[in-house]
Amino acid sequence: MSSARFLRLLVVVLVSIAMNSCGGGGQTPAPPFVQAATGSVAVLGTDAPLPNVLAFRVTVTGLTVSDGTNTVSLLTEPQEIEFARLSGLRGLVDLRSVPVGTYTSFTATLASPMISVLDTSVTPPAVQTVNATLTQSTVSMTLPQPLVVTDGGLVVLVVDLRLADSILVDANGEITGQVRPRVALRVVPPDAPEAEIDELRGGVASVDTAGSTFVMQRPGGRQITVLVDAQTNFEDGESLATLGTNAIVSVSGFLQRGTLRLRATEVIVVSRDRFAVGGLITYVQPTPGVADSIDVLVRSELPDVANVQVGQITTFGFDGNERFLIYSMRLPFAPFLFNRASLVAGQRVVVGGAINPDNSLDARRVVLHPQGLHGAWIPGTTGSVGFGMEVLGVAGRLFNGPVRVYVSNHTRFVNLAGLSDLTGSTPIPLRVVGLVLQDDVTGRPIVIARVVERLTPLQ
Repeated sequence: MSSARFLRLLVVVLVSIAMNSCGGGGQTPAPPFVQAATGSVAVLGTDAPLPNVLAFRVTVTGLTVSDGTNTVSLLTEPQEIEFARLSGLRGLVDLRSVPVGTYTSFTATLASPMISVLDTSVTPPAVQTVNATLTQSTVSMTLPQPLVVTDGGLVVLVVDLRLADSILVDANGEITGQVRPRVALRVVPPDAPEAEIDELRGGVASVDTAGSTFVMQRPGGRQITVLVDAQTNFEDGESLATLGTNAIVSVSGFLQRGTLRLRATEVIVVSRDRFAVGGLITYVQPTPGVADSIDVLVRSELPDVANVQVGQITTFGFDGNERFLIYSMRLPFAPFLFNRASLVAGQRVVVGGAINPDNSLDARRVVLHPQGLHGAWIPGTTGSVGFGMEVLGVAGRLFNGPVRVYVSNHTRFVNLAGLSDLTGSTPIPLRVVGLVLQDDVTGRPIVIARVVERLTPLQ
């Protein structure tokens, strides 16, 4: 046999041996790939404020939970969050898919804090910025109850940043600029009242009337699908069919298991034009009377508007062509409760309208939104329909005195059985979420409460 033929035969034998060893024969086949089971965790943020703090912005660089062995992230990417605007309200921080498991500890990593405070010694009030530093950039703690993630399930983690306990003050009550983050956590099911997202704002990207949904694009480009049904409240004259891609909307609702769509309880169009700026009224001109203008401390803006900055004050003028609306109130007499003649400092509003060629803002809609108020029940003030409250935070400074809080059969009490628990001789720390209106007799602000919560001390 020639050497060339011998080499060809050798190659055939070797290839045959290799093929038999790679497949067939008695070898056990590789097990099929099995994808790990996952569920979803929604992180909602809220806060309890400190007097005269207008804004507290901080970059959340990390949110993780651990089961003692494995650590998973609840944050898609770092986010800058303005916590002061969330006072008593719950906003969606992130929604993540995570492996099934029982997680027992939580860690948050923060950076770049910024504090804006209100100077009420001048007229109109002005904003001052305080350079802030973190005493610690990482907060780690045991969850008060395990975060149980099931296959295809959804669970909600409420992160409550207590600014009143986090921003340090000196013996005179002045802000030092140091921030020691203090956080309270709650794990709740997605259908619990505490899991409701009070307000999610964004532009309408697309509408599917046949599917009863629309896609809302949030700041940063993130999108969420919103489902509307017979229980969804729209303002008069609005519906899913009237939404356009120029609209900016505010939505309240609950995330659904499985689909992770936001089932809307409330949808309101805050702008049909080009901008929506949300914040707190700090000054009304003239007062009293029919307002010609308002100063608004800006806490959010869509889109990024020239000459408007979060944490600063912007003035909006009125010419009588504006439409005034109340979020979550569909009553025929709502225009009589909120209009140019009933604006008060301390109200939380969203102003929407057009941007003129010179970049000035033309206000066309002003929407009154519910807001959270942190303070204390005043002993001896409980009556059959409400109570007196000393309000802290910047709203308390703007109210310039205590306010009357009114409750109804629709008011939800948390850590309280009802008005009967507001008794004794010692102030009780409270957080009230509701609408701030003007008393047409006294001209003073009053609060129509949706939630009255007794605040418990941090451990």
